[in-house]
Amino acid sequence: MFTISHTTQSRRAHRPERRPRRGVALVFVLIFVIAMAALAMSSIFMASNANLLAKSYDRERDLKYAAEAALAIGKSRVNADPSILTLAVGKVDTVILKNFTITGADGLPLSGIKVNVYVGPTGSLSGQAGRFSSIVAEARDQRGNGFIRRLELTQESFAKFAYWSNNESNGSTTIFFNNHDELWGPVWSNDTISIGTGGAVFHDQVGTAFFISGASYGTYSKGYQQYQKPIPLPSTAALTNLSTIATSSGWNFTSAATASQTETSVRDRLEFVAVDLDGVNDSLDLNEGLFRIYQVQSGKDSLLRGNWRGTTPATATQCGDWHWARADAAAGTALGDSVQKFFPASVHAASWFRPMVKQGYRDQGYSTTYSDSASIADSVSGRNAAGVKKILTNPNARCYSAGDPHLVATDRATTIANPIGGNYTSNQVNKGGTDTTFTPVGVNGAWKANPATPAAIVGTKRPWDKNYLFPIDRAFNSAAKGVIYFTGNLAVSGTLNGRVTLYAHGSIVLTDDLRYANDPVNGRCKTDILGLLSDKDIVIADNAMNTPQDVGGGTMRALDDTKDMYIHAVMMALGTSFRVENYGGGPTNVNDCDVSSNGRGCIYLSGGLIQNSRGAVGTSSGSGFAKRYSYDHCAVVNPPPYFPTTGRFQENRYVELDPAGFTDSTYFRSIVP
Repeated sequence: MFTISHTTQSRRAHRPERRPRRGVALVFVLIFVIAMAALAMSSIFMASNANLLAKSYDRERDLKYAAEAALAIGKSRVNADPSILTLAVGKVDTVILKNFTITGADGLPLSGIKVNVYVGPTGSLSGQAGRFSSIVAEARDQRGNGFIRRLELTQESFAKFAYWSNNESNGSTTIFFNNHDELWGPVWSNDTISIGTGGAVFHDQVGTAFFISGASYGTYSKGYQQYQKPIPLPSTAALTNLSTIATSSGWNFTSAATASQTETSVRDRLEFVAVDLDGVNDSLDLNEGLFRIYQVQSGKDSLLRGNWRGTTPATATQCGDWHWARADAAAGTALGDSVQKFFPASVHAASWFRPMVKQGYRDQGYSTTYSDSASIADSVSGRNAAGVKKILTNPNARCYSAGDPHLVATDRATTIANPIGGNYTSNQVNKGGTDTTFTPVGVNGAWKANPATPAAIVGTKRPWDKNYLFPIDRAFNSAAKGVIYFTGNLAVSGTLNGRVTLYAHGSIVLTDDLRYANDPVNGRCKTDILGLLSDKDIVIADNAMNTPQDVGGGTMRALDDTKDMYIHAVMMALGTSFRVENYGGGPTNVNDCDVSSNGRGCIYLSGGLIQNSRGAVGTSSGSGFAKRYSYDHCAVVNPPPYFPTTGRFQENRYVELDPAGFTDSTYFRSIVP
């Protein structure tokens, strides 16, 4: 039997008892409560921040909405009344809204937000590169928080239109777009636009102040708008500033034929000249554009743009052919210095002509017995009708306008003073023409001297006519602003390098091709742009360069370097129209246009056409020209200098401004150079 010892009992009796630790549960409860409270506080703070952010975003949205709505109001006001851009002396902007409340789409005002709207002209104020204005809308709440937006507007240039008309008729006849006509730029008319059953394709916007008759026959890439607000043509009074601008450049000229005379009376011819001044075998650089001006004597208007059909004196003296010839009649017998030269028909019977041309043929290795064969023998009758026509059948027959250097043999005389001293000598008169045989003062007229000293580089490259060239670029004429002005009628031709607006207070007559040095066909917007402004008409002359001539036996021949008419320009005829002289007469199947039978060929227009009313350029029977018009998209972003605008403003760009410390007058001063 087991007996519990006293020792064991004693040890058990003295072992301390394990008791619960007081307060531990409370600590855990407190920690849990604090944690839950922290979470609750975090939730509260997060919800509060989210609410504040939401309110902030709402306020920012409202401020932005108010600013943009205010910009729209400002744009509408400017288009409705552009006179608000005319500022009082010392002012840089106009306040059109002050502490204004914007109403939301729900019809309720935006609570606590006020807007101010300021407008004013900005950018270069000269208008040379277009006219700009800015609308600044400032939206602020009661605490001074703000949102400020600037909308820059550009005044729409007439140069943006591929086609524009005030009325769509030629006399009493309505003109139709028909037979699959294609127009590649914006089209506008203040009249009803008529489309025939043959259809037309419009690749850009179409607008009219009336409606489109036969609209279903048209194809519209960008739609059309009818019953729009009319766009008036600018008045001549609105263009008087162009005369002042031209004067500052030294390019304000007095025409010999007044604006009251028809285009058949034109005595001044402006020729654009592109010159390779840097020796890289092109004339495409910015400073390589010039022009010169020729004026025929009174009573000799026909030498610039007359009807040269048949054997009129103009034909005999201004049309001829090319020959290998010696430098002049007095030259020795040494071989090897012959070049091709041009001789008008009227000098082919001259005593000095035959030996000069015979020697030229010998220099080229031809037989010395050539004296009485081919064109030389025929040219003995050069002063009669049969002789002139025979000469014009030669493959290299050409015609030139009065004053051209190729006409040296008929433009000089020993009775006329040479500007460099004394009268012209026989050797200076009896010679063939090239580009360098320039005659400052001739039998039929004279070139206008430039009173300014020519740049040295121009004189080096063009010693023969350096004193008669007017540089277009500011590198040679720091005062140039791109506007040429004539008081009356003017003939125009040549190759333009530069940016020019040519304004004639009369009619403009196109006597030959008018091109850019940088061909617009390449699709790249470079430097060349020409605006032609006429108070009356812009007319393609019926002359020997533009119309095939009768060379005998009913045979008609083109006597220009190209059979077609090339025009690179944005044209605006304020009086009546762009048209072709005698479009209903002349040949009907000589030059052709593409695959179509046609008398004078194609008009290849690259630019735009703005006219009071439609003018005729040809007929369905084939007389006149056929149209091949393309749009110069460069004119939209880079219009000719000071070219007239429609008065409408279109959006150009947005700018967001810092509202801190903003004041309207300080800002507007900073954006006007």
